[in-house]
Amino acid sequence: MIDRRFPLSRRAVLAAAAGLGLAATPAAAKRRKEAQAKKGEEAARETAPTGTPLPIPRLVDLVDGETFELVAEATTHAFRKDAPVAAIGYGGTYLGPALRLTRGTTPKIRLVNRLVRPTNLHWHGLLVAGRFDGATSPGIARDAIWETELAVDQPAATLWYHAHVHGRTARDVHDGLAGLLLVEDGTAARLGLPSTWGVDDIPLVLQDRRFDEAGRPLYDDTPASIEHGFHGPTMIVNGVTDAVARVPQRLVRLRLLNAASARDFRLAFEDQRGFRLIATDAGFLAEPAELSLLVLSPGERAEILVDFTEGGGTLLTATDEHEHRSGAQIANLPDVIDRPAKIVVFETVKDKEASATPPARLADLPPLPRTTGDLTRRRFELRVRPNLAAHDLHGAGHGSMTHGTSALDGTAAAPEPPLRLTINDRTYAPGRIDDRVRLGTTEVWEIVTPDMAHPFHIHGAQFRVLSEDGDTPKVWNRGLKDTVRVENSVELLVYFDRPAEAAAPFLYHCHLLEHEDGGMMGTFTVE
Repeated sequence: MIDRRFPLSRRAVLAAAAGLGLAATPAAAKRRKEAQAKKGEEAARETAPTGTPLPIPRLVDLVDGETFELVAEATTHAFRKDAPVAAIGYGGTYLGPALRLTRGTTPKIRLVNRLVRPTNLHWHGLLVAGRFDGATSPGIARDAIWETELAVDQPAATLWYHAHVHGRTARDVHDGLAGLLLVEDGTAARLGLPSTWGVDDIPLVLQDRRFDEAGRPLYDDTPASIEHGFHGPTMIVNGVTDAVARVPQRLVRLRLLNAASARDFRLAFEDQRGFRLIATDAGFLAEPAELSLLVLSPGERAEILVDFTEGGGTLLTATDEHEHRSGAQIANLPDVIDRPAKIVVFETVKDKEASATPPARLADLPPLPRTTGDLTRRRFELRVRPNLAAHDLHGAGHGSMTHGTSALDGTAAAPEPPLRLTINDRTYAPGRIDDRVRLGTTEVWEIVTPDMAHPFHIHGAQFRVLSEDGDTPKVWNRGLKDTVRVENSVELLVYFDRPAEAAAPFLYHCHLLEHEDGGMMGTFTVE
């Protein structure tokens, strides 16, 4: 009941309404709404993660029958925010554009070398005949051109391309000669998966680096790196440190590529949220797998669905400690980092799109045989042992850091390796054929690693992992693959349906790039 002995003035009524959050007039309501919006923007700025906006590689759709020119050239790039340094890459950028292929088409690629060192191209995971892949080529010279065509006939997958000059692969990928390669066949659209590039379909190229004070990446070519691979203390994604990605507040698809020389990325979110693994190297799984941890060795890829409805998060990698075994002696080798490292922070923004519904089924995988007793079997033993022929292991060329782009002329002689890096007791020899496979056959390959874990990659073929260390494969190794981390031993069911002649054979090798460069690689024909 209002006490009318003390009538309220209009000003008092307005003041009371404002204090209670009531809109006394349209004008007052508008002013209050603007003030609240401004306050919210200020609060958002205060709590928004700081860092470098995540760059998204330019997406190029390759057209059937047309030629796309891919130029390897020098450029500048800021790995750290506002600190550009010399680098190399494709098309004037560190790394290169994401090339999207459509199944059933045959686009052409023209590689132009504007560098002062030879270069070539390997289509990692793409099923083409050996003569269309440049991996065994010694590389084309400066200002030279190499042309090829890519007949695309395989399921949708996230692949990649990179330079593959023997003895220089680690350095070339470190410097920037790599990029994403996507195959599309309509499956993502049929399944209703997030597919807007750079919005809810986001590529993450994972690498590690060591920087000097100016922000230049340093490549470590010490004997320790030759033996165990280069490990940097700073994580970069899509070429930058402290990455911050803006994502819609809904289901988002992340395409992950481990493009590091040697680091296994052991991926998890800081808040331990789960995510769905939907694809591995060679394409979609049969059905999504619920995970909170995913391990990717060098060369491996994966696609995951992450629900950001409740807000953003931080993707981390755990330390990459590993064993080195010498007979009965086992040494645990620590990482250059001693705690989980940040890869990318996800900041959510609202949009008008409805969140996709994760599909229950994804794709049909080739069935596994009931028995493999009638299949050809091959055994490959990867070893790391002292090189008795090495000279002056502590002399010039060892124990120093070099800038990743300071040896662009390629004239510096590689140091004599202190180790023998072998497969079946042989190091890589150009022109030698190590194995001959019949076209259209399926074989069982057993990969054994007595000394340490190795990522193993086969060119021109896909495989299913039958077993790991005699047991069931890990969840992320149950799809179609072309690269796998071998802790002790694996059995692979390998499909050979692309030809490779002796003049341009396929390769198999350790994808720890320093090991590959050191000769842990072999050749095979498919005829």
